[in-house]
Amino acid sequence: MTCVSAKQGSDDGQGAARRGGVWRVPDFQRLWAAQSISETGTQIGQLAVPLLAIGALDASATELGFLSGARMLPFLVLALPAGALLDRIRRLPVLVVSDVCRALLLASVPVAYALDLLTFVQLYLAVLLVGVFTVAFDVAYQSYLPTLVRREDLADANARLTASASAAELAGPAAAGVLAGLLGAAATVLLDALSFLVSGLLCRAVRHREPAPEPSAGVRRSLRKEVGEGLGFVLRHPVLRAVAGCAALLNLGSSMLTVLVTLYMVRELHYSSTMVGVIFSLGGAGLLGGALCAGRVIDRLGYGRSITLGSVLCGVGLAVMPLASPELSLPFLLGGQLLFGFGVPLFNIAQVTLRQALTPDRLRGRMNASMRFVIWSVIAVGGPVAGLLAETIGMRGAIVVAAATGALAWPALVVSPVPALRRLPQVPEPT
Repeated sequence: MTCVSAKQGSDDGQGAARRGGVWRVPDFQRLWAAQSISETGTQIGQLAVPLLAIGALDASATELGFLSGARMLPFLVLALPAGALLDRIRRLPVLVVSDVCRALLLASVPVAYALDLLTFVQLYLAVLLVGVFTVAFDVAYQSYLPTLVRREDLADANARLTASASAAELAGPAAAGVLAGLLGAAATVLLDALSFLVSGLLCRAVRHREPAPEPSAGVRRSLRKEVGEGLGFVLRHPVLRAVAGCAALLNLGSSMLTVLVTLYMVRELHYSSTMVGVIFSLGGAGLLGGALCAGRVIDRLGYGRSITLGSVLCGVGLAVMPLASPELSLPFLLGGQLLFGFGVPLFNIAQVTLRQALTPDRLRGRMNASMRFVIWSVIAVGGPVAGLLAETIGMRGAIVVAAATGALAWPALVVSPVPALRRLPQVPEPT
């Protein structure tokens, strides 16, 4: 699928794209910078918010699980209609509005804490509403990118964006741990809010505008029918269906482990905030390494085998973590995070590029929304289930169940058509 660009003269960067790939597209650089800053802030906030809940509100395992689930619940409820709506409008303004709203919502948390008014209700609501705008941002973002760069540059663009996200996961948790120890968790959450504000300003500076969606010629379109068309496209497509199922199990297991391991390190291993941040940063080191190697691996193995290899590495990393015990924990926690982190970008870069290339532009928003619905909505379930399991069968038993859930994600992928896909297929526009 070739890149569709608006007539913007030299501003849209498409001539530069033809001469030097995404590296010479100014608007891609702005989008990349926005994503890098907001991802770093997000990684800081994702550790600072649970630390704030544990330290200031004395959160239990169940409360922490529901807090984690609140962040992803909007993907379960809103992702599908969001995709249909975003196929009707331009996506860039959605990115700007979503960033600004997330900044304001997160800023309310440290303000309430400073006034001694912070409650679980406000924390849940802030996290939930941030999730609402994250749904809008993520669906719009992945649908906007293919209009900004050419089809043959998609893998390069996704690799760069994933590398910066991986660097954020490397630096963010460690920074969050240090900052929470020095400034407090509430002040650290404020940095996350500021990162979204800066990201919104950078998105506002992007000058390329994708073409307006084609009008429906006076025909009233049914939102339910459009949602069904997008979800049906994903569920009927053997490649997309297999990728979605594998990713959903990986996310379910890893989301459960994130809640459980954070609480395990603080309450049972008595790790400091700084040590917790360092442990999670090792996953970021793996992510960065995987992102830097992904292009060469995809060139050598092809898209399908790269997706499969990434899922296997993620599964092995999750399987290692339950071996951590009070007597010997660091090697298994660090090794598991490193292996899982290395597998994630290899899986993600290959599968995101493949699904962007497989999908016609008119369905891209709904495809991304449907994939997000399947892949990310399980995280809304994972957090609460993890908390309830910990209080029912104990922390160690819950960690084993969570790890097994994610570790068994890859076999279904192996028997699907995915491993046979070496190159991006040419897919005709469906009628």
